[in-house]
Amino acid sequence: MRTAWTKKGSSLPSDRLPPKAQSQAAPANTKSKGKQKENAPPKSKEVRRLEKLRDDLRKASGHDKDPKGGCFCQARMHGLSSYTPICRACGLILCELNLPNYACPHCGDALLAPTARDSLVQTLEARIDETLAKEEEERQRAIQQARNAEGAFPTLSAAASRAGTPGPSADAQAAHPVNQTHKVLSLDPKTRKVKVASYTPPAVSRAASAEKKAAKEAEPELIRVPAPPADVVPSSAPSSHRPWANTRGLNAIYVPPSRV
Repeated sequence: MRTAWTKKGSSLPSDRLPPKAQSQAAPANTKSKGKQKENAPPKSKEVRRLEKLRDDLRKASGHDKDPKGGCFCQARMHGLSSYTPICRACGLILCELNLPNYACPHCGDALLAPTARDSLVQTLEARIDETLAKEEEERQRAIQQARNAEGAFPTLSAAASRAGTPGPSADAQAAHPVNQTHKVLSLDPKTRKVKVASYTPPAVSRAASAEKKAAKEAEPELIRVPAPPADVVPSSAPSSHRPWANTRGLNAIYVPPSRV
């Protein structure tokens, strides 16, 4: 017995079995993942900030200085850093503008040990997952509120009834699917017959476009306090009438303790 797929001169029964067709499951899986990525809502500013800090910590060596010079306000103009509030080498108080992936702006020592850096990366990943879950819950709640506000009025299509009409705080992207196919009626001038054709708009990811638009938004540049001068300027001797006067010129006022 010889078939088209049997090898010449072969008498094995296995050679008479037809080859299996290649499975198309993998491309379908990839396509479905691509659709899920396109339909995913855009990431918020907080999620993008946490993801950038996590990625910077993974790539950082810890000894690179901030190209912007850091900030020497010692948490007087900005909030205290929640990641590295103080440099353990020189004792400089660090504000929130001094990111933990850079070195200390004063002594140049690493602000985090490798183990502490890995622990912070895990903490950031947990915060990202928590923030995403909270935002998704709020989005679903807004969509549900919009559906409840519809009442018993009929919708135009099944897709609209599934998505719901967006309210003031609902997600409008859920009500308008991306790349939805439309039916187009046209009249042929020669045959005088009506033609029905399908039209699909170009594949444009709303999530990707929203993220690009948000990334282009320029964030306001915060005022940074530069490093103190290398030469120390001595202040004048305090007056004998006011030995407690503040020679730094911050106009501090002494408030005596209240008696209970």
